[in-house]
Amino acid sequence: MADLILTGASRGIGHALALALAEKPADRLILVARDRARLEALAADIERKGGRAIAVPGDLSSRAGARALGQRLADTVTPGATLVHNAGLWPSKRELTSEGLETAFVVNHLAPLEMQQPLLESGRLRRIMVVSAGLIIKGRFDAARTPTGEDFSSIRTYCDTKLCFALAMRDVAAAHPELDVVVLHPGVVRTELGARKGPMGWLLSLVKRGWEAPEVCAARLARILARERWSPAGEARWLVEEREQPWPAVAEDEATRRAVRETTARLLAAV
Repeated sequence: MADLILTGASRGIGHALALALAEKPADRLILVARDRARLEALAADIERKGGRAIAVPGDLSSRAGARALGQRLADTVTPGATLVHNAGLWPSKRELTSEGLETAFVVNHLAPLEMQQPLLESGRLRRIMVVSAGLIIKGRFDAARTPTGEDFSSIRTYCDTKLCFALAMRDVAAAHPELDVVVLHPGVVRTELGARKGPMGWLLSLVKRGWEAPEVCAARLARILARERWSPAGEARWLVEEREQPWPAVAEDEATRRAVRETTARLLAAV
């Protein structure tokens, strides 16, 4: 048996996936989210289903918090673990962290990289799955403006930051050929992600009624997790739901990839 780290486990897709994996208790689930009470309740539900789970509360809204979480995880899991990056933020307004960075840029991009670094350095990981978004096709990265949200948009910022992390994980796969890495669009899923107040929120809630339930998506992700291999060594393949697809054109653009790589390296080096 191996450990499976699941971020964003307290709600939506993460919560449903944790319960789906509990029914096939091949792994010990390491549940990660901010809400300790919800995590502990989920862990108890998993144990009642015959699975194994522990709650590791942590916050990805700051780089320091992400680094501390990563070290706790490195001290907790055994080598050969799988990491599922599922946590994410769809912001409705521009907000900055204490470091002056746009919050979604941190939560969706920099913080997951910070969190996984101790796991990589300690050789704990064998596989990494990134629950991304098909909307990366709409992403545009501006090295001077995107990190601080000067180009903020209630739609585009989500696309931009998801694109950044997808590109960064392609670089991680190239630097760590011992890992099996996949980035995927999970489907159009009815969750609280992107929830809004007022008339727009009401309209969105009506639209979401036609989207698939988190449990349907969770079953799909569980099937992908059960595959023997996702990508060739040194690569991260792109899946749309369960089917491999060519990377979107924006993710193949060399200027964009270089800009994301250089900006990310500069920001991560700034402690």
